[in-house]
Amino acid sequence: MNVRNVMNTTTADREAFDAIARIDPVLCDCVPAADAMDFPDDTLLHAGPPFLPGRTVPPPVLNSAAATIVFEGWAADRREALAMLADRSIRLEAAQDHRCVVPLAAVLSPSQSVQVVRDAYDPVEPTFAAFNGGTGPCVRLGLPGPEVVEHLRWLNGPFADAVRLAMKQRIHLLPIADQALVAGDDCHGRTPAATRLLLDAMRVDEDSDAHRFIAASPSFFLNLWMAAVKGMLSAAEGVAGSSVVTALAGNGVDAGIQLAGRPGVWHRVPASPPVGALLPSFAGGVALPAIGDSAVVDAFGLGAMAFAHSPAQEEALGRFMPAPAAELAAALLYGPHPALPESGARFGLAARTVVDAGRQPVVALGLLDATGVHGRIGGGVWTVPADLFTTAMRAMTLAA
Repeated sequence: MNVRNVMNTTTADREAFDAIARIDPVLCDCVPAADAMDFPDDTLLHAGPPFLPGRTVPPPVLNSAAATIVFEGWAADRREALAMLADRSIRLEAAQDHRCVVPLAAVLSPSQSVQVVRDAYDPVEPTFAAFNGGTGPCVRLGLPGPEVVEHLRWLNGPFADAVRLAMKQRIHLLPIADQALVAGDDCHGRTPAATRLLLDAMRVDEDSDAHRFIAASPSFFLNLWMAAVKGMLSAAEGVAGSSVVTALAGNGVDAGIQLAGRPGVWHRVPASPPVGALLPSFAGGVALPAIGDSAVVDAFGLGAMAFAHSPAQEEALGRFMPAPAAELAAALLYGPHPALPESGARFGLAARTVVDAGRQPVVALGLLDATGVHGRIGGGVWTVPADLFTTAMRAMTLAA
């Protein structure tokens, strides 16, 4: 499938963009992570690039990791779980290096159920994401209380059992995203329309707790869409010389990207917090630097660079943008995605374009309390550092 080239891109980047556009992601299964993939022993998967040796893991990630260790039954309580993390008997690895994606401060463990996304035409290499935890004490918020463990048990027990068959129906996700963009979603910070469309497609019993939970969780589509985007971007991996961005994320300490021409190689810089509005009850709070694999959505071209499709997001966060979303999309993204005809949404980010244009892409991200006490304290826009792209391009040139 050829995509109309609207910029002066290289042959390698055009090949990578075409590979991304050929993928038709479908939700096709829901199984424990250990059954879906070769899950590494004694390991939890986190967002962003790997933590460097000697770097302090942020409190929200430690909270989520401790809750997940207790959920797994590896420790009896939080204190024991934190000790296991401190002595490295439980390791932390980057989720995207295992074709998984996790939001904010969440971590993925082998007993958590994952939504399995495959290409409808070549289903060999799936991607995975755990369920979105809704609006309660969910693991993505990095909270310290025991209620996080209980929610994990319900989400990966009764809820997973209730939706497993519904998630085996091969639900095509690009049409849902296209319709949701028309309805005012940006498919990252705002996904209520997409969640409603997904719930309709799943045909879950309307009188069930599972249906009520999804209906009351406007961000439920997000984790699944992150897996779909990761699968599409991964199709570009291995195109020699391509600067197309296939991974973008923060871990609360560093931010990193990967390029199609050098799959698996992280380029990183220190992360900064998103710029945004704190909730009134947290005025004066300190936000954690950028965290979450959901930035892959913006690397694909949606999220903050699709605010022109989402009046609600534009109203809430537009004042924190360095330039209008439509202007950034036109300057940085490759062109309209052929499978998003109703919205006409653009896709495709290349490091070479960022460097040449002198413009920085943006990401819509939640603001987490840096202390790990309060969870989400607001929402904002993270401008991806220019150094990430110049460093990655320099490294790719040297490796050629």
